[in-house]
Amino acid sequence: MAVTTWSYDNTTNQNLKYLQFKFKKEFHDWTSGNHDIDQLIQQTQLNVMKAQDIIEWIPFNKFANLKYLAKGGFGTVFKALWIDGYIIGLNGMKNEWKRRSQMDVCLKSLDNSKNVKRAFIEEIENQHKHGGNSAMKIYGITKNPKDGNYMIVMEYAKKGSHRKLLDSKYNELDWASKIANLYYIADGLNTIHEAKLVHKDFHSGNIVNQNTFSPYITDFGLCKPVSQDPNSRELFGVLPYIAPEVLYTSGKEYTQKSDIYSFGIIMSEVFTGYPPYHDIPHDKDLATRICLGYRPKISCKTPQILLDLMNKCLDAEPQNRPTAKELTNKLNHFYKDLKNEETKLCKQIKDIKGSSKEPSMVISTRFTYQTDEQAIYTSRLLHFLELPKPENYRTFQGQSPLSK
Repeated sequence: MAVTTWSYDNTTNQNLKYLQFKFKKEFHDWTSGNHDIDQLIQQTQLNVMKAQDIIEWIPFNKFANLKYLAKGGFGTVFKALWIDGYIIGLNGMKNEWKRRSQMDVCLKSLDNSKNVKRAFIEEIENQHKHGGNSAMKIYGITKNPKDGNYMIVMEYAKKGSHRKLLDSKYNELDWASKIANLYYIADGLNTIHEAKLVHKDFHSGNIVNQNTFSPYITDFGLCKPVSQDPNSRELFGVLPYIAPEVLYTSGKEYTQKSDIYSFGIIMSEVFTGYPPYHDIPHDKDLATRICLGYRPKISCKTPQILLDLMNKCLDAEPQNRPTAKELTNKLNHFYKDLKNEETKLCKQIKDIKGSSKEPSMVISTRFTYQTDEQAIYTSRLLHFLELPKPENYRTFQGQSPLSK
C-alpha cells in the first residue's frame, strides 16, 4: 500500500486508515499481561484521529534514569527518561514510526495493580480523553518487572504539584496571580464536569504545573486501590478536601458539587499558603468538625469578595455551591476587575494594602510552616462511623471557624 509520510500536519483519511492498519498488525507483538489493559490500548489505537490520541504499551526497558519523586496513598511517582519518546508520525516508505526522541516523563506506579479492575481502566480512559487540555496527557502504560505493578506513563510536570508550587512561590504571588491560578484550575474542573464526570479526589496534590499559570488535573478517581471492588462502599481520599456529605455517607453521595467543595479548600490554600488543617490531626474528630461546619481558618487579610466566593463553595448544602462554570466566569470577571481601580475588588485590595504593616513588595523566599505529625495529605482509607449530619456552623460563644 503506497502512502505518503504521515505526521501531525498530514492526517488524511487514507493515512489514518494505514496508521490504524499498522497498529492492528502489531497487536500480536506485545501484551501487557492484562486483557482489559490490552483492550484499552488497542481501542485507542484503532480509533486514533491524531498522534496526541495514541496510548502505547511501552516496554520497561525503554526508560532510563528512574528517579523517585513522591509516595502517594496507593502508588509511587517517578521521573524517568523515555528513550524513544512518543509517536509523532509514520514514514510510509520505510513503514517505521517517527518518534519525538528522548524526553522526561512521569511514571506512576500503582500498588497491587496485578489485579486491575475494569473501573480503574475507565478512570484512565477519562483522563486520556482530557489529556493536554485540562488533564495531564497519558502516553501509555508499562510494567515494573521488579514488583509486577503497572505504571501509567504521563506528561512530566516541571513545577511539580500545586502544593509544591505554593511552598516555593507563595511569597511571590500577588492577588492577580492568585486569581489567575484559581481561574485556570476552575476552568480545568469545568471541562471535566461538562463531560459529565466527577473527579472524586480533587486536591492540591492532584494538580500539577508546567508553570505558575498552567495547572493540569490528574488522577481521575485513582485515589483508591486499583484492586478494589468498584461496588465497595469504602471511602478513600485526603480528609481535608472531602465534602461533608461524602464523609457522612461514606462516599455514596459524591457529586460534582463535592468537587466544588474541594475547590473551595484549594482556594483557602491559595489565599493563605497553608495546607488545610496543617496544624491538627486528620482524624475522626476533624471529620466530625467538618460535618458540623468547621472550615480552614483564613489567617491573612483577604478581599471579602473572594472570601464570599470561597464560603459558597464550602457551604454544607451542596445545592448552595456554585457550578464549575459559574466559578470560571466569576474568577475571570474578578481578574478583569483588577484593571479598574473603582471596582469593589480593587478597593478591597487597596484597603488591605493600606492597613498592612508588612512591606507591600513581593518577597522571594520559601514559604515555611510546621505540620502536625498526624496531618496526612495522601489518599487513604477513611473509616469514620456515626458522623453527624452536615450543617453550616452555628455560632458558638461568638466565634465561627468559617472565614468572615
